[in-house]
Amino acid sequence: MDVDTQLYWATGYCAFILLLFAIVQKYPPKKINWWYGYRTSRSMKNEETWKAAQEYASKKSIQLALFSFMFPGVFYFVIPEYNFLLTVIANTLLILLIIPYTEKYLKEKFGENK
Repeated sequence: MDVDTQLYWATGYCAFILLLFAIVQKYPPKKINWWYGYRTSRSMKNEETWKAAQEYASKKSIQLALFSFMFPGVFYFVIPEYNFLLTVIANTLLILLIIPYTEKYLKEKFGENK
């Protein structure tokens, strides 16, 4: 794949991730479940923590997805041959950051016991 195609695919991947997060934000899970939404033991303790976790995680997801659009441009100039691969890896790391951010938020808002 040539470097311009890598740039298009990498940017498209970022757009796809943003679209997925926008759908989750627009249609959040209403009830605690095991298959859709932000699911951790802390977020699933009760309806209040569930709702707070869904709102916060979806907002943070959108922010990180928008931030991820810088990766294709940076990688295009730094390592263009691996632009798509590096963008996927960087996006994956950003997505994983949602967990500590949301857990910290829930801990601060609800404490250890709730």
